[in-house]
Amino acid sequence: MFGRRLRMFRNLGAGRGRNQMNHVQSCVCPVCGYSVQHERGVPCRSLLCPKCNVPLVPDDLVEATILGSGYSKDSSVLPRRGVSAFPVVNKDLCTGCGTCVDICPKGAIDIIDGVAVIDNSKCKKCRLCIQACPMDAIS
Repeated sequence: MFGRRLRMFRNLGAGRGRNQMNHVQSCVCPVCGYSVQHERGVPCRSLLCPKCNVPLVPDDLVEATILGSGYSKDSSVLPRRGVSAFPVVNKDLCTGCGTCVDICPKGAIDIIDGVAVIDNSKCKKCRLCIQACPMDAIS
């Protein structure tokens, strides 16, 4: 009887019942997407992105993070200074595939003459287009 009870509660320690498949795999920068493998016992937020100087977040929270501004549902991630630059398209690398157009939540990107063009008046600097571009043509 007691053996069954122990088995039932054995995974409710630090992992709060999560099995190994659900634990954090990496720590990710919410601004530029820089990623490092998560080290057990070291909180992601204690690490800073070497590119942006922004605290990293667990990979399972990246979806909940407002990319570009550095804000998240958890207020411990603060916006970095200088996140004012709009994404820029390298016309030599852009193939006009439209992936950035599909991912842009504000409709700020159009394909004109086979090249992505970003309308800065609509762009909210979420930087999703940078991460989505398969050719790394947007920076």
